[in-house]
Amino acid sequence: MTYATTATEIYGDILRVCVSCGDPKIKFWRQKNYQYTHSEKHKEFHIYRCECCGTGFLNRPPAMEWLQAIYQYSGQALTQSITLDAVLAREIEFPNCKLDAERMSQQAGRINSSGNGKALDIGSGFGFYTQALRKAGYSTVSINPGKYENEVFGELNGDQPLNVMFENYQNSDLFGIVMMSQVLEHLLEPDQTISKVSGLLASGGVLACAVPNYASFLVKLLGTKDNACLWIPEHVNYFTEQGLRALVERNGFRVVKVEQITRIPFNALSRRLRLKGRPAAITDSLVKYLQMPFAGLMHYFGLGIYINLYAVKK
Repeated sequence: MTYATTATEIYGDILRVCVSCGDPKIKFWRQKNYQYTHSEKHKEFHIYRCECCGTGFLNRPPAMEWLQAIYQYSGQALTQSITLDAVLAREIEFPNCKLDAERMSQQAGRINSSGNGKALDIGSGFGFYTQALRKAGYSTVSINPGKYENEVFGELNGDQPLNVMFENYQNSDLFGIVMMSQVLEHLLEPDQTISKVSGLLASGGVLACAVPNYASFLVKLLGTKDNACLWIPEHVNYFTEQGLRALVERNGFRVVKVEQITRIPFNALSRRLRLKGRPAAITDSLVKYLQMPFAGLMHYFGLGIYINLYAVKK
């Protein structure tokens, strides 16, 4: 690989084909700049889009060294340690990760026909998915490079994940479930990643994968101001359902279920509009009341915020 000549902020090669389907019909879509909270420096990224499957990706992407410098501390934009109590308080205020962990673990368990009772949690974060997999009866291996998340993981689960990037993970064991929630969008070579996941799964085992939806109403509405999907430089890939299907199918998987998830904090709109007092309370109640029918409509048209995909190794 060739890199730009800055310290850790170095770029990888120019990409010539789509990271999902491998098609060479890619073109420039938008430019987006980012600024870290601890720095006044701005960096510019170009987002390209595949004309075949609609997948987006950074071109040129950040190099592995750049991402490792970020992920050694956090994969969730944390700039300092956080306690388990603080994480659980956020879950009480806005139930999110725990709900997804329980739902995806149960769904993957129902689909798994391998007879293998081991699960691999890639990018295990705060540990909710590992916890849910264990409650479902699976013995687990968890991997995550982020120091701040791993501290919470230890408080929640009583042990520590392997402190390693998935690209460097080596294991001869096979698993019945591989969980990848909000991970694939962070990895530089998704095709090689899914190929490696296939090699780690027993026949009939399940890949459970969650990614932001590049075709979501948020991206269409906000453009590059969206951060749920277009969070740079950490998110290097932006998947559509078509692109994600193409990626896993060309690596020996059969897709058995795809669903979309839309969950919005009730105070998201009032905060964006800078409302306070009674106007804020009324707006929050309206968002809460309308959220389910609105989400159903978005999912019907393929515009949900997140994509959940379950695929079986053939």
